[in-house]
Amino acid sequence: MALTSAKNRGRGGRSGERPPRQIFPISVKYGVVSGLILLAFVIGVSSSLTQSSLDSTTRLLQQNGLELVKLAHTFVDPFWTRTEMPVEERAAAQSDLDTRLAGFLQEGGKTPVLDLLVLDGSGTRLISSARGGDRLKMSLKEANLNAGSDDGVIIQEGQVSGSDGSVPIRSFEKKLPNGAGSVQLFLSARALASLEEELEDSTNMLVWSALLIGIPLVLLVGFLLTRPVRMLREDMTQVARGNLDHQSQVRTTDELGALASSFNRMTRFLAEAREQEMQAQAVARDLNIASGIQNALLPRELPEISGIEIAHYYQSAKEVGGDYYDVVSLAGDRAGIVVADVSGKGLSGSLVMTMTRSLVRMAARIHPDTRSMLESINASLAKDMTDGMFVTLAWAEIVADRGRVRIARAGHNPPLILRASGRVEQFQPGGIALGIDGGTVFDQTLEVSDVQLERGDALILYTDGIVEAMNDGGVEYGLEAFARVLQNLNTADPQSIVDGVLADLEAHVAGAEPTDDITLVVARRE
Repeated sequence: MALTSAKNRGRGGRSGERPPRQIFPISVKYGVVSGLILLAFVIGVSSSLTQSSLDSTTRLLQQNGLELVKLAHTFVDPFWTRTEMPVEERAAAQSDLDTRLAGFLQEGGKTPVLDLLVLDGSGTRLISSARGGDRLKMSLKEANLNAGSDDGVIIQEGQVSGSDGSVPIRSFEKKLPNGAGSVQLFLSARALASLEEELEDSTNMLVWSALLIGIPLVLLVGFLLTRPVRMLREDMTQVARGNLDHQSQVRTTDELGALASSFNRMTRFLAEAREQEMQAQAVARDLNIASGIQNALLPRELPEISGIEIAHYYQSAKEVGGDYYDVVSLAGDRAGIVVADVSGKGLSGSLVMTMTRSLVRMAARIHPDTRSMLESINASLAKDMTDGMFVTLAWAEIVADRGRVRIARAGHNPPLILRASGRVEQFQPGGIALGIDGGTVFDQTLEVSDVQLERGDALILYTDGIVEAMNDGGVEYGLEAFARVLQNLNTADPQSIVDGVLADLEAHVAGAEPTDDITLVVARRE
């Protein structure tokens, strides 16, 4: 009992096992992973775009600076090379040059230019300025030569000092012909940095806008895409609760749809298996009922017959057998021994056996002779017997004090008499099985034989489960082997005869599965 309880507790523990706690639904996991991928992608792309934009802007500004200084050089050169001009005319030309330089810068667009200067040959005296002289006091210091273009333009970076403090710059310088002077263009490094900051701010705004819109969109898409998963989880919960008729409604054309289709097939198979199991349980209940009926039908104790010693054996091949045996006490110091075999098995066979037992016991007491008794039993069974069912029966009526035996056979195996001398005699009076025909055919074919049972002789009644028992090779035991064993047991008591027959039969079948019930009754006159 302790072991059974432990097993039950184990089963209860497994069946009551709670599912793992769901901390993060798959939609959240999908959204988080997709959001991180989106974040990394957007940041990477934005950084690349920002750097590319800055590089492009720097190259563009530098290219603009080169172009401006070259254009200014072309513009200034005609004025500057006319050395023979009078002082008044040169002053007017210089004023006109300042005006045109300022207009030139206005036409230069959004390039962050501080000033455009024209210097003398020494590079220290200002000839003209595009900004009206506001920045003429600035002087370049810590200038570093970065590169020289193929057009003779010198590019420098550094700082200039003026009235408004130190200003980081980038300068472009081109010499005038014959060392007459130079044209210098100053670009504001702060303006360049401000432009870079504007680019970075624009990029950051783009990144945050993409994240604020993309992440909720990713979460929504993840929620929608994982909806079939949640539906399948609910479907599995329904099936786990025992609803095997439930079918999943997931109809997608992807792997989840294929999984749902497999799930529906599985539930149908489970429903069919449950139906088969219920049918098997119903059959098992029927077999238990039939087995109980049969056990109740078989006599637990045989009545004593004066001068007759009886031994018996019964073994069903399946849960419920179709054999029946009984000993009925009759008036006048008589007794009837009956062995029968019902064609039907299971519950139906047990019901027919119940009818047969009741009819035999009743008819044996109210009918004076064997013939009228069997005719009455047959007429009753034939009325209620279904197609294909019948009962074979062997009847032996014994007069105890005189040893006279009346034998009748209704389609059953012929009874045997083992003489004390060792000879085995077979009796085959005519007769068809009970229940096949309820009229004249049964009455006309039925025969009753009289035989004398001397002292030491034994009457043998049996079913075909003995003579038709087969080994693994399909070889039947047979009536000859049965008779040979009986001859060797002619002096034995009835129980020893039964044991000897069963031992020889077991040696023949050699462990093969039984195909039919075995019933053996031995009645020996003392």
